[in-house]
Amino acid sequence: MKTYEATVAAIHALPRLAKTGDHERLLTLLAALGNPQTGRYVHVTGTNGKGSTSSAIAHILEASGLTVGLFTSPFIMRFNERIMINHQPIADAALVEAAATVDAALKQVRLQQPNFAVTEFEYITALAFWYFHAQHVDLAVIEVGIGGDTDSTNVIDPLVSVITSVGLDHAALLGPTLTSVARHKAGIIKPQRPVVTAALPAEAMVEVKKRVALTGSRWLVEGQDFAAPHAQLEGWGQRFDFSRPGQAVLRHLHIPLVGAYQVNNASLAIVASQLAATAVEWPLPANAIRAGLIASTWPARMEKISDDPLIVIDGAHNPQGIKAMLSAAKLVLGAQRVTLIIGVLKDKDVPTMVRELESAHVRLWLVPVPDNPRASAISDYPDADRLRSFTSWQAALAAHLDEEPDEPVIIAGSLYLASAVRQTLLGAAHA
Repeated sequence: MKTYEATVAAIHALPRLAKTGDHERLLTLLAALGNPQTGRYVHVTGTNGKGSTSSAIAHILEASGLTVGLFTSPFIMRFNERIMINHQPIADAALVEAAATVDAALKQVRLQQPNFAVTEFEYITALAFWYFHAQHVDLAVIEVGIGGDTDSTNVIDPLVSVITSVGLDHAALLGPTLTSVARHKAGIIKPQRPVVTAALPAEAMVEVKKRVALTGSRWLVEGQDFAAPHAQLEGWGQRFDFSRPGQAVLRHLHIPLVGAYQVNNASLAIVASQLAATAVEWPLPANAIRAGLIASTWPARMEKISDDPLIVIDGAHNPQGIKAMLSAAKLVLGAQRVTLIIGVLKDKDVPTMVRELESAHVRLWLVPVPDNPRASAISDYPDADRLRSFTSWQAALAAHLDEEPDEPVIIAGSLYLASAVRQTLLGAAHA
């Protein structure tokens, strides 16, 4: 039996991308595992917000007494965070056992197909489905990796689908327009299964409408079928009321997250949880919704990791995310001058992101994303010769603390950067 370290290393050594975007490889592997993907699921996609929304759905359903799996990506502190039950990461020994089972299934397939192989994400997805099935979860919340229709997770028939947002990202895989991105994301909507969406851009709404017409799905839209207006800042969190026609208004709900988009995500989570609970004939009282939202922290999303000095990390890694991050920063920090240390991957829309940040009048400093072959070099950034840059985020943070110790600092961009900062500054106590 492999060690935990060897197991994780072997998973990371698998290829990242495949030549075809279909589900044939994954379905073959799942068949060898006994088709564990035929469980009860909530499926969540979105350019931004899908992680925190997925987590909130799981928290709400857990608070009602259900045993809930949660599959997300990427991890922030440890690989095990990607596969959780009741928000407890899979144990090291359980991960080793699950990987051994998947390896045995791969070996079985290769008896007939010697060259059979899967990608890293296909492998992890199969492992998660097998683990949730083996642990007899009541249901699981599954976050899409990229897009929707061709994503490895899209081999399930969910109780409800959720689309949190549609913006431009992963253009090489999803296309360069909101229409093409939305078409991919709408692919998780399944026949006769409800879908819950944010109020998406007009082009995206058209694509969802087409898919809903094709699938005969019930479509609930934020702002039309449910709403959470007038959120108020409360500490490093927000308080809001939630209304849905035909139901009592849920007043003074609290989430420990900042940014208007997090209230939107919480609203989507409430409705998705209600629909999922109804589908499995399980009661979902208001106190479970309230308790689930209070518990809904989510790392590296405008997360305050130090009060003095005030250090915030955020995984804003595309133009839509950058806008949301700046809006949230203005909400909680007001007119304070802010140092923004940013590092992004080169496959992102770096020019648009930098332009957005420069127009926000923050003190903008550039750093590379550590230990990532896809990281932008400092010379890749527009205006790199004019903006201040550092060889590492540690050097940039040290400079900020030396020069502007009384001002807040936000370290943002790639989640890989946020992960590195969080692991270093918070360490094993939060692992």
